[in-house]
Amino acid sequence: MAEIVTPENKTESYRIFDKIAKTYDFLNIILSLGIDRLWRRKIIKLIGNSPRSNVLDLATGTADMAILLGKTENISNVLGLDMSKEMISIGKEKVLKQSLDRKVKLDIGNGMDLPVESSSKDLVTITFGIRNFGDFKKGLREMHRVLVPKGQCVIMEFSLPKNILIRSVYLFYFRNFLPFIGNIISKDKMAYSYLNETVEKFPYGKEFSDEMINAGFSEVAIHPLTFGIASIYVAKK
Repeated sequence: MAEIVTPENKTESYRIFDKIAKTYDFLNIILSLGIDRLWRRKIIKLIGNSPRSNVLDLATGTADMAILLGKTENISNVLGLDMSKEMISIGKEKVLKQSLDRKVKLDIGNGMDLPVESSSKDLVTITFGIRNFGDFKKGLREMHRVLVPKGQCVIMEFSLPKNILIRSVYLFYFRNFLPFIGNIISKDKMAYSYLNETVEKFPYGKEFSDEMINAGFSEVAIHPLTFGIASIYVAKK
């Protein structure tokens, strides 16, 4: 019987994504109603128009964020890293279809031990991935290490709405509907159950921004999305 990956054993979480890679993009559209695409475009707006020579996208998955970054005129080069070989494989196909293979490169890489030189990236992004790190604090320190001075770090992650009614509906969706549909379509009995557990246990808002400051970042700004069901954190080295 295959090992069950739990939030307490996140160092192996990439195995889940290897299993659900083929249905991942389809399920994202269904389960988020496409709103995750709007959130990613919000990241592009927050990044601004300053030239970026070297950008790193962590937990890049099937490369949606890396591709969006690659389409941005002021960005020269994008490196997307992920631990899931299957997700990277699909991402590479998408990059080729978009004719972005000269600008966007994808590879296997551990966010807690980045195969990247210190002070070499102008911008580091990660969308809905840091909560899956075995040690997210170490991941934050690695992001800080690879950024140039004044470099920017942008993290998008799920959070919990402050409004009690909205939070109740949101948690019902995450605890019941999402795992039910997700596990059926992905044909994995616990992949999307794991998702809601990681979301509920992960720090968000000021608690997470404080962790970024502890890792060395400054000027952390929090941008809540859609009633607070997700948040974008923008910080500088």
